[in-house]
Amino acid sequence: MATHFTLVLTTIRYPAVLLDYAKNAARFNHEDVRFIVIGDRKTPASVHKISAQLEDLGYEALYYDVREQKHIINRFPSLDEIVPYDSDCRRNLGYLIAAEKGTDIIISIDDDNFPMDDYFRLHEIVTRYHTFPAAVSENSWFNPCSLLQVQPSWWIYSRGFPYSRRWTDSSKIENRTEKGRVVLNLGLWLGSPDVDAVTNLAQPTKVVRIKHNQVMLARNTFTPINTQNTAIALDLLPCFYYVPMGAMINGVTLDRYGDIWTGIFANKIINHMGDRICIGRPLTDHQRNVHDLFRDLMCEMWGMILTDYLANLIVDCDISSKNYADAYLELASELAKRTSNHENADVRKYFGRLSKAMYSWVKVCQAIL
Repeated sequence: MATHFTLVLTTIRYPAVLLDYAKNAARFNHEDVRFIVIGDRKTPASVHKISAQLEDLGYEALYYDVREQKHIINRFPSLDEIVPYDSDCRRNLGYLIAAEKGTDIIISIDDDNFPMDDYFRLHEIVTRYHTFPAAVSENSWFNPCSLLQVQPSWWIYSRGFPYSRRWTDSSKIENRTEKGRVVLNLGLWLGSPDVDAVTNLAQPTKVVRIKHNQVMLARNTFTPINTQNTAIALDLLPCFYYVPMGAMINGVTLDRYGDIWTGIFANKIINHMGDRICIGRPLTDHQRNVHDLFRDLMCEMWGMILTDYLANLIVDCDISSKNYADAYLELASELAKRTSNHENADVRKYFGRLSKAMYSWVKVCQAIL
């Protein structure tokens, strides 16, 4: 039976990039592909036209503007609080709609990533058992950028790699394999790498090729996970809540780490459940939207600080539940308990709200799945 894919995007621009994904799917004869676009308050009204364009290419395409999103929010009122406006977090609604309409694999993309390769076939490793070379690290944090050749040639780390774990990770591909059921595939990128503002300010960098086609993260190993070219199995959804940002900490906005923290939490539970994470293809051509790097730096500051804090906190959490939903609830409880004594009141308040939002997310997922 054919695998069904649902590609989810949230955007404040006209998502012409989806035409490239539809043409890629058609070129390689993938018929079971659905597109879901989630609008936000800044999304132009013209975006509704994308549905007709994609349907002309033979694919189901659904656009939900803010008004149409009210239908699912009215059914699950907690979403109004845990999925804020003006945020990448809005894509959570797309995940839920995909789950309710039925799918095997949910793919999350950003609107500046263009498909390469046989895009959907390479993400099709999700939900299946595979054997791939082992991606390992001496300090249990593997750097996806170690798989890439960049110009100029220097060592870079993926956005979200804890600073306390850099330069001691020894990320490498061993001469052995790992095997298991893949529930998350992290696709990489040519062009602009997904690195933090510190790295972008230090040296503009271009990815020119990938050095290893596909690897599997070794057991009990962590890696930064973003949502710009990432596929997940449907049963992973209860622990793949895109974490909301926007909190003020010491007068500075916390932002740009929502996907990273989503990935840390999911990585922890995938390790616990014995399922597997893969890294590599399919590639996208990342034609990065224009960014104010100094603004990015300000928004990322508390993300960088607290990612180190979370890296230690989450790794040490003991999880005993036997399914993804219960494990995520257990993790939310541990997060609330372990952050309640943080020295910073703003941090305590943020994680207290986040743990409650994680609980609400699971309850919505359980009602839908």
